[in-house]
Amino acid sequence: LRGRYLLPGLIDTHLHSPPDSAAVAARMAWLFQNGITTARDMAADSHILRAVARATESTDVPSTRLRYMAFWAGPSFYQVDRRPIGSTQGKPLGTVPWFLAVADVDGVDGHVEDAAALGAHALKLYTDLPAPVFGAALAAAHRRGLLAASHVAVFPQRPSAVIAAGVDAVSHSALLVWEAVDSLPARFHTVPHTNFGPIGPYHRVAPDDRRIMAVLDSMRQRGTVLDATVLAIEKGISPEASTWALQVTALARQRGVAVSTGTDRPEAPDPVRQPALFDEIELLVRKAGFTPSDAITAATLNGARAIGIAADYGPVEVGKIADLLVLDADPTVDIRNLRPVRTVIKGGTAYPREP
Repeated sequence: LRGRYLLPGLIDTHLHSPPDSAAVAARMAWLFQNGITTARDMAADSHILRAVARATESTDVPSTRLRYMAFWAGPSFYQVDRRPIGSTQGKPLGTVPWFLAVADVDGVDGHVEDAAALGAHALKLYTDLPAPVFGAALAAAHRRGLLAASHVAVFPQRPSAVIAAGVDAVSHSALLVWEAVDSLPARFHTVPHTNFGPIGPYHRVAPDDRRIMAVLDSMRQRGTVLDATVLAIEKGISPEASTWALQVTALARQRGVAVSTGTDRPEAPDPVRQPALFDEIELLVRKAGFTPSDAITAATLNGARAIGIAADYGPVEVGKIADLLVLDADPTVDIRNLRPVRTVIKGGTAYPREP
């Protein structure tokens, strides 16, 4: 590799997959070709994801390693939101371990066991969860050795309560806006809303509001990873929310919060372009004040921390599993040098890219 540049494999901490095993497998192969060696799915059919994850773990398979979560929300979420339809094996919404409606604290340990039996590495605690239920589910996940992740705000709880409960990672920096309001909506589908929940008051909350800064300081102290998803906010909420999210993500980096790179995109393989993760990484550099090295850390080590695999993956270091990339030019000089990848290495097995 003399004259070339070596760095860890890239990690996308926020995917959403279709209920189609062939489509998921094709996507993992495409991601791998572009240097993404690990990805985390945030909510999909665990039966499909388990089959793909088992197949992608082998170093003999040129495919991205897949991790995935079980998605839990309050019953009121499933009464309105139809997005999980098609991913529940034909069963009613909220009745399967990977898309579960949680109404109270009874039985949470058993539900966690059911999720773990299907291969989930973590719980995603989504919305419409009162504090006692949220806390009980989180504690049950940790007792079982699973991670617990959530949105930054889990309605009706504000970000400070979510962080104080001990969640391991949170998604969507734009939702930090909910820390600086007098009261939160009780439910995710409070009108007006988007797929990120109620629309926040971005026009009247400063990103550096002292209450938000206190949340970021708490995240740093606790080691909570911020899955910022800055790329998804402009189309998902609004241009105003996007600008706000980029500003608060810059502040998070400045205050020492570990930021990871998640795309929150249902992408299909496309031979004429690279995955959106590269756009996410470059956006952090162009508009959130990250240095190229900061952005690479977000897409490697911090991603491994978010997924709970940093003991084996993330840095280039003796004793780690050799998921690596080989580049022709130095990405710490220009982040665009991440494109293209010359060779992807998975567990020590090299896969040169076709010219």
